[in-house]
Amino acid sequence: MAAPLPTHTRGLRLAMQEEDPAAQPTPQQEPTGAGTGRRPADVAAPIRCAHLRIDPRGYPIIAVIPQAPGKEDYGSLSEQRKLVLATFDLCAVCAMPFHDELRWQVTFDDQLQQMGDALIFNEAPVHEVCALYAAQVCPFVSSPHARLGDAMRKGQRRAQTLVLAGFDRTAAVFGQESELQTDLSILMFEMAGLCRTHRLIGAADARAAYEAALRDEARIELDDAERRIVDLLCAPTPDEGEDPGAVMAGAAWFIGAAFCPKVRQLQTMQRFAEAKNDLYFQLAARFIVEPDLMATWVDAQDRSTAAAMSWFTTRESLPAVLRQWRADGARRIRDRRGRVPRPAGPTATPARDEAAIRRRQDAEAVLRKARRRKR
Repeated sequence: MAAPLPTHTRGLRLAMQEEDPAAQPTPQQEPTGAGTGRRPADVAAPIRCAHLRIDPRGYPIIAVIPQAPGKEDYGSLSEQRKLVLATFDLCAVCAMPFHDELRWQVTFDDQLQQMGDALIFNEAPVHEVCALYAAQVCPFVSSPHARLGDAMRKGQRRAQTLVLAGFDRTAAVFGQESELQTDLSILMFEMAGLCRTHRLIGAADARAAYEAALRDEARIELDDAERRIVDLLCAPTPDEGEDPGAVMAGAAWFIGAAFCPKVRQLQTMQRFAEAKNDLYFQLAARFIVEPDLMATWVDAQDRSTAAAMSWFTTRESLPAVLRQWRADGARRIRDRRGRVPRPAGPTATPARDEAAIRRRQDAEAVLRKARRRKR
């Protein structure tokens, strides 16, 4: 698999840092149609973004950025949140599921052609209308005069033509060493089935495409289990003192994210992946061998775990990436008789097993103690 070009480091973060004033052209120098970020108050947001919290400047707090209580970081991506988005097949902006919509990524100029057959990105995909919304309000995405901010390319101007690429599926998600920060590993998203593109040269192109997408936006209907996931991911957790995305990553780990290729290389996952025989891994493996056991965790004390288990046990089918992870996990583990388990999908909820629930409660108590020791 070819390595991706190191060009997608700030695509849809809605990075709100100020641009370098020296980089701003005079009106006479500005290319025809080139735009700058519009104030969010001046842009109608998609319906699917209505539940997002708003920061004091009016910017929506999108799903993929780190969100420790009162410390939202628009300048970076949360690898834990990316893992959650991949697990539940959610948009990196609004956190709503894709269902049958295309998954969009941001590129510039002719990068798609340069990438060849390996269309790999370090950002989680987004809905079309969410990508075009970012092209309206995000200074980096909307302005061809924006400067790159990573250590390797600091001060370089981004390419002028913005290309949004819509794919019919996420083919794979895996950990890989970052090309821009060689001491870190990050999650990569391999996209497949390129269906459509938007080439946006200036503000007029971006605005026209967004207005058309906004007119055609379909309301996303969530079932109860999906709503719980979205609400937990987007709500603050001041009482817990940490990013709710980090808490949700543990729940994602249980239902299959533990078997994402090279996920253990991600430094932010070390709390779940200290050793192959740790409790988090043991539970993830147990849920592969005995998927019906998940039904006994749907009322777990931890809200994220309960929501993830309820979501899993009520799915008619799982997202392709999660199915792939669970299949990989099934090949790596053995049941008590040494047999390779069959990676069963969602099943009907069995009768309430009080003994299994007590065992789960005991296991939860051990997890809580382990978390307190790590803090």
